[in-house]
Amino acid sequence: MIPPSSRLALFTIGVVPYALGAVEPRQAVWSSETFGPDGPWNAVEVSLGTQSKIALFPGRMWNTFVTTTDYCTINSSVAHCVSGAYNKDEAVEESRARPAQDIAFKQPTQELYAGLEAGGDSSLYLESINMLFKDGIIQNHSLALIDSAQQMFAYPGGTWYPIFTGCLSVGAPERFQVFAGDGASMPTLNASMIPWALKDQNMTTSSSFGLHYGSATSAAKMTGSLLYGGYDRNRVVGKTLSIDGDLFKPVTLQDISIRVIQGSSPFNSATAISGLLAQGNSSISSAGLPVILDPCNPYLTLPKSTCDSIAAHLPVSYNASLGLYLWNTSSPRYAPVVTSASTLSFTLMGASNTESLTIHMPFRHLSLNLTAPFTATFEPIPYLPCFTGGIGAYALGRAFFQDAFVGANWEKRKVWLAQAPGPNIPAGVNAVSIQPDQDAIVAGGNDWERSWDGFWKALSAEEADGTEPVDTTSIDTGTGTGTNGSGGDGTAPGTDERGSQGLSTAAMAGIAAGAAVGGMAVVAAGVLFWCRRRKAREPRQSFAPPTKPVAALSPAHGDNYDGAKWEPWVGGLYEAPDSRNRVHEMPGDQPIGAVGLGLAQ
Repeated sequence: MIPPSSRLALFTIGVVPYALGAVEPRQAVWSSETFGPDGPWNAVEVSLGTQSKIALFPGRMWNTFVTTTDYCTINSSVAHCVSGAYNKDEAVEESRARPAQDIAFKQPTQELYAGLEAGGDSSLYLESINMLFKDGIIQNHSLALIDSAQQMFAYPGGTWYPIFTGCLSVGAPERFQVFAGDGASMPTLNASMIPWALKDQNMTTSSSFGLHYGSATSAAKMTGSLLYGGYDRNRVVGKTLSIDGDLFKPVTLQDISIRVIQGSSPFNSATAISGLLAQGNSSISSAGLPVILDPCNPYLTLPKSTCDSIAAHLPVSYNASLGLYLWNTSSPRYAPVVTSASTLSFTLMGASNTESLTIHMPFRHLSLNLTAPFTATFEPIPYLPCFTGGIGAYALGRAFFQDAFVGANWEKRKVWLAQAPGPNIPAGVNAVSIQPDQDAIVAGGNDWERSWDGFWKALSAEEADGTEPVDTTSIDTGTGTGTNGSGGDGTAPGTDERGSQGLSTAAMAGIAAGAAVGGMAVVAAGVLFWCRRRKAREPRQSFAPPTKPVAALSPAHGDNYDGAKWEPWVGGLYEAPDSRNRVHEMPGDQPIGAVGLGLAQ
C-alpha cells in the first residue's frame, strides 16, 4: 500500500505539470475576412457582453474603442459597420450609480489616434470582453464608444469620413484603468486591462503581448499574430529595439531610405536612396523626428516634405484632398516597382540613443487600395500610404506593422520593436512566454530575405528599366506556407480580376469625384452626410495622449492629469492648451443629408 505522503507526492507530480501547462501565451482569433476602405487590413474577432462577434484592429493602449449600433444608424446607406458594431443599450455604463448625463468626463476621440485628426468625444462604458479562446472572458473592461455624428476623421482637403472599425486594447503599464468616484453616490471603478487580467487569472505568466499585423494585400497575404502573455518567435527577425515606457512614448525616426535587396533597380538610382526623411525640410535636424507607434492609425503619417521626397522616386501623384499618393498603374514603372525585391526602409533609434534598427517594408505591401467612400467607383484605387494630414503628430500606423513586430512587457514598462518576416515562414506558431522580469526577447531563426522568396521579383536590367514586361510567373500572388491563413485570390499586382492593367477612365474619374474637394457633389447620396464641410482650421495641435488613467468626474486632463508635457514638434508645431479636439457640430438638427459636400469655404 502506498503511504499517504507518497500518494500526495505522486498526485503533485501529476497535477503540477498540468497546471503549469495551462499557463501559456493566449492567441487572439483573427477574422477570415478583411476590413477597411483604405486597406485591406487583417482584424481580430472578439465579442462584447453577450453580443455577436465583432472585428477590431488590435493595438490600442488602455481601453478598447468600438463603433456602436447607434453610429451605424446615423446614415445606414454608408457601409461603415461591416466589421460589426456594439449595442450600448446592453452595456453597463461607467457611471452605474448616476444618470449618464451627469458624467462630466468624456474622452476626446482625438486621444484614440495619433496620426489622424478626429472629432467629437467618446462615452465610456464597462463591459465584459470575450477573447474567444478558452477561459478568455474578462469582466469590467473599459470601452470608448464611437456613437455620435461628430466622431469622424478629418482629411486635409476639408472632408470628414466615418470611423469604420474600432481598435482592441493590448494593455497598459497599470493593472487597472481607475475612474475615481466622489466618495458618495459615485463609486470608484477599476476597469480591467486584458493582459493584466489574464495574468491575474493564472492564464499567462505576465502582463505582456506580441503583435504582428501581417498583410491582407493580394500581393503577399499573411495572417496576423497577437499573443497575450507572450509572442510568436516566428514573427521576430534579427535584433530588437528596446523602448522604455509605452506605446505613447515617441521613438526617434532617424531616416527613411529606398533599398534594392535583390536584382536590378527600378528607381532612378542604382544604389540605395537615403536621406528621404529630412530632404527639403531644414527644420528636421540630424537627430531625427519623434514618431508614435500607432497600430490604430492606418497610415504612415509623416511631414509632407518627407512624403514628397519618397514620392519623387515613384510613379505616384499627390491627392491634396486626401493627403495621400495615388499609384499611376498605367505607368511602365509601376509593375517593376511594386513587384521588385526592394523596400522602403525606416531607421529608428532606441531608448539608449546608441542602438538603431532598420525596418524594411517591401513595396509589395505599399500598394494598398482605396474604396468607397474614398472613391465613387466600384474599382479600388491603389495608393501609397504616406499621409500628410493629422494634427501635427507623426505616426507609424498599420501599414508599417505589416512588416514590423511590436510587443511589450507592461510589468517592466518595456516595449520592443523588430523586423517581421515575409509570408514564406514555417507552419505553426512558435509561442514563447514572456516572464514578469523579462526585458528582452529572442528572435526566431527565419532569414528575412528568404521569407520573401517567391513573393517578390529580382528584376533583370530590362525589367527594371521597363524595356521588357516583368515576368511574374515565379511570384506567388496568394499566401505563403504554414501560418499564413487563407489562400490568395490569384490576382497579379496592378491587375484586377478581369486582367486589365492600370486605372481605368472610370476609376480615375472616381477618385477625382470621391476625393477631390471640388468634386464631392457627384458622390453617391449615401456618402454625402459623411463628407462635411469643415470650419476654419485652427493651428495644428500636437498629439497629447493620456499617460495615466483620468478621473471619470473630472474634465479631461484637469487637475488629476500628471502626464509630462510634450515638447513642441519639429517645424514650429506646439503643445495645445489641452487635449480636447474641437467638435464640429452639424448645422441645425438634421441627422442626415448632404451637409457641406466637402467643399472648401
